[in-house]
Amino acid sequence: MTSIPKSSSMDLNSNNNLPNEMNTLQRIKYIITHITVEPLIFFYILPGTMGVLATQNMNLEKACRVNLQYNSTICDAMVRRDHSGYEDYQEEEVHQLVAKMLIIKTAIVGFVPTCLLLFFGSWSDRHGRRKPVILFPVFGDIISYLCLFLCAYFFLELSVQYSTFADALPYSLGGGPPCIALGIYSYISERSSEKDRTIRVGTVSMFQNIAIAIGNAIAGFLIKPLGYEGVYATSTLIMSCIFIYGLIIIKDTNIIKVQKTQNCLGDFFYFGHIKNTFNICFKDGPNNRKWKMMIMMLISLTIMGPFYGEIAVLYLYTRIKFEWDETNFSIYNTLQFVIQICGSTFALSYFTKYLKLNDALLGVIAMISKTTACLMYAFAPTGSYFLCGVFAEIFHGTSHIAMRSIISKIVPPNELGQATSVFGVCEAVMPLLFGPFYSTLYNYTLRSFPGTFYLVSAGTYLIAMMLYYWLYRTDKIEEELRDRKAKQQMENLLNRQCT
Repeated sequence: MTSIPKSSSMDLNSNNNLPNEMNTLQRIKYIITHITVEPLIFFYILPGTMGVLATQNMNLEKACRVNLQYNSTICDAMVRRDHSGYEDYQEEEVHQLVAKMLIIKTAIVGFVPTCLLLFFGSWSDRHGRRKPVILFPVFGDIISYLCLFLCAYFFLELSVQYSTFADALPYSLGGGPPCIALGIYSYISERSSEKDRTIRVGTVSMFQNIAIAIGNAIAGFLIKPLGYEGVYATSTLIMSCIFIYGLIIIKDTNIIKVQKTQNCLGDFFYFGHIKNTFNICFKDGPNNRKWKMMIMMLISLTIMGPFYGEIAVLYLYTRIKFEWDETNFSIYNTLQFVIQICGSTFALSYFTKYLKLNDALLGVIAMISKTTACLMYAFAPTGSYFLCGVFAEIFHGTSHIAMRSIISKIVPPNELGQATSVFGVCEAVMPLLFGPFYSTLYNYTLRSFPGTFYLVSAGTYLIAMMLYYWLYRTDKIEEELRDRKAKQQMENLLNRQCT
């Protein structure tokens, strides 16, 4: 067996694709020795997923015991889902208070990363630095989990307002998932060819989905034996380990030396870079670059908006309609992400690798899948029927892969950080817009038709499907024109040779 060289950055070099002559064992060894950000994104998502369910449960308990000051008999019955121990109006009051706090949290989580992301993208491209952009959100989450640990430890002394701000502020100041996504996708795009980029982006997305699936699977089962303090302590430990891992493993190999005209903060927060970032993202270019980027922005809005909106109210929806507890919800989340992982794996291996389908066509398939699922979720009469919707959205995960891959192919690598930051801003704004909107909609339709928010999601996903189809038709037309031009050039060359 021939030896396989290991790159100094432990990543795929942009000029060296996976050699075709390798056998399966060699390919596996090659991939393992070139892994960098994949474990980091996995262990960043894992504690975050575990923490979401713990925080939602803790906020419900704090609202009941601390803010509304119901007695232990009532609150314990709510935790056990024992309806004989409390009245329906009491649970509705708890849910309404938590929904109001969700509005505040989503506003903070949306606003702060939005402001930071534009500066991060420009700074990252100008200096060729991806590592700080990846690690800063990890540090913010470490602080957030430490604060939540204190809120859990002093449970009766600190109200739901304290836990809301402890959860939202450090997390937002670190940049959160939009910021780490900016760093990671810019990092891997620099180190992969256009041919392999869809697979590489898909691999990172797969690690994310696997982490979410595992996190959801164990979250409901960890809360009772570990308690809230144990969950947050575990999350803090995991985050600290991946922060150290990132410091050691991730290497910035394309650092650009920039002449300093001001201090570090002045260079980072210079507002002139924001205008330049938008100009670069939406500038004219070959193959309708400007229009394609505008369409991709609309697609990002119509996909990520409902995603964040549903996250804000889904747990409350399943609790009140199907009387689920955290264990039932964990089973649903685990099943959902396992099915989506299978769907994404099939899509990448069959649709992309074998059938060579266009990325935009993958997006169309994903949106049809998700729209069907939303309709099933909205009208589900029982929890079992609700679970069937998971199988309908089997290809939903490929929508994010297609979106990231298309953007990375429209924009050159040296401008990708700034372009990604603009889309990251769009993603960061989504919780700010759709989180309060979905929470308010859920609040007003709680007694009439609580699944109304799924109908809103279905409508927006249909819009995304049509936009993806426009991109697909545009790409096909451009491909036909290129083939026709190449054929014409070949005919002209042959004619000149004959004459």
